[in-house]
Amino acid sequence: MDPWRGGDGCVLLVGSLHPGVKCANCHVDPIPGARWKCVACDDYDLCSLCYHGDKHNLGHAFLRLETPSSKVTKLPPRKDCSKVQAQGIFPGAVVTRGRDWKHGDQDGGDGKRGKVVDIRPWNDEFARSAVRVRWENKHENTYRLGFQGKTDVLAVTATSGGHYYKYHLPIIALEPLQRSFGADEYVRVDSDLETVRAMQPNHGEWMDKMRYVLGRIGKVVRQFDTGDVKVLVDGEEWTLNPVVLDSMMPTTTTSRQGARAEASSGGGIKSGDSVRVIGDVSKLKELQKGHGGFNDNMRKVLGCVVTVIGIDKDGDVHVKHGDQQWCLNPQAVEKVEGSEASGGAGEDGDGAEMLRRLLASALLKAFVDK
Repeated sequence: MDPWRGGDGCVLLVGSLHPGVKCANCHVDPIPGARWKCVACDDYDLCSLCYHGDKHNLGHAFLRLETPSSKVTKLPPRKDCSKVQAQGIFPGAVVTRGRDWKHGDQDGGDGKRGKVVDIRPWNDEFARSAVRVRWENKHENTYRLGFQGKTDVLAVTATSGGHYYKYHLPIIALEPLQRSFGADEYVRVDSDLETVRAMQPNHGEWMDKMRYVLGRIGKVVRQFDTGDVKVLVDGEEWTLNPVVLDSMMPTTTTSRQGARAEASSGGGIKSGDSVRVIGDVSKLKELQKGHGGFNDNMRKVLGCVVTVIGIDKDGDVHVKHGDQQWCLNPQAVEKVEGSEASGGAGEDGDGAEMLRRLLASALLKAFVDK
């Protein structure tokens, strides 16, 4: 296995290109490394140097994509964020041989030092992956610094490389070369309007009626060679950029993902199950923190039996109520069986359940008033 390549079709994020995407400020084409896409402006992207160099409106929020197929990360406007100074191998830094040195005595011998002249690409595909060094013996050459994970030189005396937004950078990890989705797989569309609208150009495009699919679960029809995914949501097909989709877990919830769901189901809640939502609005509001949130429209499902349509990777339970879908904390539902499930699920069952709860509430109020 290559030292810069992981298993399972993954590659270490030591360099990537975004074909067909040009930096709107410096015009580098394609953008190397991370791509920074403005949410407020149509078709406006920056490279990392320009983004951290405070180009474009600092009050605009941006999306970050580490690779062309990686998940989108939405970032806050830079005007509200602090920067830190970069220190390392930049022009002027003093260097010596590194762990991957294979250039004989070009440097004048082991332990000799040289000064970095500039940062440059090792080849046309990997920008800023090498350095030009002038050694004490006056010899000058280009050496790898990140290309395929190789490091020909190490810093003896680091220099400043400007400032950057520390908390806007990704955590270095293994990243799939392409996000793949299989036919009939259940996926959830990103719920953020600005993110989906910004990522749809050249990927099926954006239409206002697509607001309907935000945050909803659909079934994959097919994935095209371009990577775009055709998804069926409530009987209608949509072509979507894969970066706005998340796979739904095909398995049941686990005890770690929700003790209440696990205990009530005797093995976990899965797609197709009928579950009852807790009837205490205050408790539901508390449980929903960090699990999709709460809004007043969710009051209509209090105490109702609803149908599970998927479990996401965080263990949250996605349910269908009439023509609406909700993301719920697994501790906010309990599995129901038998006649209670068949009689309570669906729109008619939900309506009957609501009527029973309203009647009980009215009787209780009358009793208290009396």
